[in-house]
Amino acid sequence: MRALPSGKGVEYIGDEERAAVLRVLDRRSLFRYYGPEEPTEVAAFEREAAAFLGSRHAVAVSSGTAALRTALAALGVGPGDEVVVPACTFVASVNAVVLAGAVPVFAEVDRTYGLDADSVRAVLSPRTAAVMAVHLDNGQCDLDALLAVTEPAGVPVVEDTAQSMGATLGGRRLGTIGTIGAFSMQLDKNITTGEGGLVVTDDERLALRAAAFQDQGGHFLTQHGARRDHAPEPFAGDNLRLTEIQGAIARVQLGRLDGLLDAMRAAKRRILAAAGPLPGVTHRALPDPGGEGGSGIIVALPEPVAAQRFAAVLSDAGVPSGPPYGGLPVYATPAILGRRTASMKGCPWHCDAHPTGVTYRIGLCPVTEDLLARTVRVPVSPAYTDDDCDHVAATMRAAAL
Repeated sequence: MRALPSGKGVEYIGDEERAAVLRVLDRRSLFRYYGPEEPTEVAAFEREAAAFLGSRHAVAVSSGTAALRTALAALGVGPGDEVVVPACTFVASVNAVVLAGAVPVFAEVDRTYGLDADSVRAVLSPRTAAVMAVHLDNGQCDLDALLAVTEPAGVPVVEDTAQSMGATLGGRRLGTIGTIGAFSMQLDKNITTGEGGLVVTDDERLALRAAAFQDQGGHFLTQHGARRDHAPEPFAGDNLRLTEIQGAIARVQLGRLDGLLDAMRAAKRRILAAAGPLPGVTHRALPDPGGEGGSGIIVALPEPVAAQRFAAVLSDAGVPSGPPYGGLPVYATPAILGRRTASMKGCPWHCDAHPTGVTYRIGLCPVTEDLLARTVRVPVSPAYTDDDCDHVAATMRAAAL
């Protein structure tokens, strides 16, 4: 049995991406704001991505983490603030909050593996500046329930859609339903430029603040382009800009995104149909099954030992499977658990702006910890053949016995 493909957008890289890169190299304008010839790729990608996603504004940045940092900066999140984050997510979600100087506050996840609305309600405080809703692995968190909590409280929702570009909920693309959305184009994502990210919002003021923050606080935003007369108030920013080469690749990959999602959905449907009901296996809840992206089959077993055996059988058969994030909550990351920053000084954990003395510990979110310890993710790639799908299904049946 050959090793199963594991990528998403990277599986489709070919002649079109090569031609796009050469087009930029021939023009010798690698920087998005100026060059020997007028740069066009990043600006075009922003327009095309906004249209594809159904958002009024899009700002391209250098990574998914940069997108989260930019989204938080656009909202003005900083020292003294709190941001609610799910206990199940990649550490970048938390790092973005910490680098803003804000305190991450963790909430439980439900069977969508996204934020549990009741848990969010319980941790909201007068210091809550944002709630970060993470759409894990091309699924959807229950945004309707979450917005029913955050909207009356006047708290903005940042959609961390790093793993789910193009997936939908109720006919709307994820990342465009909350206040501001963030996407990743890292190698493992739906579309890839190696590294890269995108911020989207319908709010012009937030879009302008995002554009300024990722460009040293608006150095070029205020000097070039039609938006210069609408620049926000000046503030210090960062260099999180996307290059023209990345923009050119992103445009090609974006054009393939719907087809890629359809391929993953079809592969997942075939696997699940062939596998049939599996004793003792509970599938992740999906608020909108037709709109999910299909890149993974996430299941919970009755106990951790059963999950470990299930994953081992799959992995031994060439289907690389295991618990998301090692089966641990994100706050188990040593830097977060120990509240360690590079300097060990200043906000969020070593300053006077947040006097509550927040600490983290294993057991903080027991529901999430229990769920993750019993969870196995089975990958699905758009490059799966029918034989690949049937092999995954047969192995899942064997693993569940």
